Amino acid sequence: MILLETNIEQVALTPFKVKVASFNLFNYVEPPLAYYDFENIYTSEQWAKKQRWLNDFLSEQQPDIIGFQEVFSASALAEQARDAGLSHFAVVDEPSVVDDFICRDPVVAIASKFAFEEVVSIEVDKPYAEGLGLESGFNYSRKPLRVTVVLPDIGHCDIYVVHFKSKRPSVDELPPPKTAVEGKATQANRANYGELLGCNVLGQWASSIQRGSEAALLFHSMMQRRVETQNAMMLMGDFNDDLNNQVLSFLTTKELRFEKDGLGELASYPLTDAYQLYCQSVSTAIDKQTPDEETPLSQRQPTHYYGAQGNVLDYILLSQDFNPAFHTSTAEVSHYHTEDRHLINPQYDRDSHSTDHAPVVCTLCSRR
Repeated sequence: MILLETNIEQVALTPFKVKVASFNLFNYVEPPLAYYDFENIYTSEQWAKKQRWLNDFLSEQQPDIIGFQEVFSASALAEQARDAGLSHFAVVDEPSVVDDFICRDPVVAIASKFAFEEVVSIEVDKPYAEGLGLESGFNYSRKPLRVTVVLPDIGHCDIYVVHFKSKRPSVDELPPPKTAVEGKATQANRANYGELLGCNVLGQWASSIQRGSEAALLFHSMMQRRVETQNAMMLMGDFNDDLNNQVLSFLTTKELRFEKDGLGELASYPLTDAYQLYCQSVSTAIDKQTPDEETPLSQRQPTHYYGAQGNVLDYILLSQDFNPAFHTSTAEVSHYHTEDRHLINPQYDRDSHSTDHAPVVCTLCSRR
């Protein structure tokens, strides 16, 4: 506790602490609804296990704000969040439902202990999309949402939840493969495999265009909002790509191509990965520690595995209000955690219906 002495009295100032999380739920759908196919319906036992896993996570981590992805049953999730003390819940879209029970196109949601002053569905800015050469009907693959809350010491904060387009090849708009020469089996097989490889590359590039365009348009919307309000910002979710990949790297850019003397007045606008801010705080603590103190900094853990290959796909990005290196910041990242036990050491009874992603959690607190 910090004591501030005045001429009149002593005023006790309690540092604030807010825990923020992002969680891809992996097909959160309440039976008798199915996800993607009529056979994909949880039994009552399976659904109970999936809800119990989420309950355990919320109980152990106790986030104050949590963004969700892959939500099919928003009402069930809202109730579960309220039971965990997250009394404020928002969702701005609905999944598609085929044949009255098969769900597709999951949505994002957010739950919070802080009241929402505003809830907004982020729409594509059509003139800018067309300026990028995108089709007039271009839309986000999953509609992002923004809520505005008031945080201690920070004030108004805009929180964005996203689920960018996956790397899965988009082939729906591609023409069918060319027909191989009839009657020549060997040549036909070669042609088919070559055509498949070529179409796969085209499909992957189509997904990259979608994902990168979503991120660019959202970033532009965020910057416009920042200019208008100067609110602090958080961007969290499943990015479906490495943040350092060229398709997404501009989300944390701190350079202007034609600005040679630094950002100047624009210094308050860049976003920073919460994990990097945590590493900075740990490094600072290491520099200040006495010889008998230890402040370990472990290697960043993947949030998703494709076979044996681990990747970081889930992120929490923060505005400069949470960066101690910025002169007007009032908060910092004091802890960062990747909940990956179910991925690296799974136990069937506990983890069989958990998630294929590792939720990420960061703790924000007043500047020391």
